[in-house]
Amino acid sequence: MAIICPNCGRQYDVTLFEFDQAVDCDCGISFDRNGRAAPKEAGASRARLVISVQSIKGTCPVYEVGDRIMLDEGYKVNLGETDNICMHSLASLMPYYVALYNGVDPTQLGLSRTSGGPAFVQCLDPCDITGGGTVVFKIERG
Repeated sequence: MAIICPNCGRQYDVTLFEFDQAVDCDCGISFDRNGRAAPKEAGASRARLVISVQSIKGTCPVYEVGDRIMLDEGYKVNLGETDNICMHSLASLMPYYVALYNGVDPTQLGLSRTSGGPAFVQCLDPCDITGGGTVVFKIERG
């Protein structure tokens, strides 16, 4: 099933609207699954996820506290604004980034105690065994 942009007629797969979020059409408007449109603000950037290093237990050879991974439009790694990226940490982030980008409350995913607040995930490195570092990430829409 397709949802049609009320401005230009472009069709979008209904699965893009799963979390009651609007879709940003290439014609410059945002609209929801019911076709309610709202003009995008001039100069507004598309939504993104900001993933920042909050703490490190042990010694991480890749990250430092404050490092960020920037995901534009929910899934595109912005290499120009990303400080570092470690393949091990992606295993912790991958299950959640789509839901968080689409506005699912982190408490529903077990990633926060505070409704509406940021999500937190931890790198999978068992630093006490490997001698590496376990990193805690904060994930926010920005």
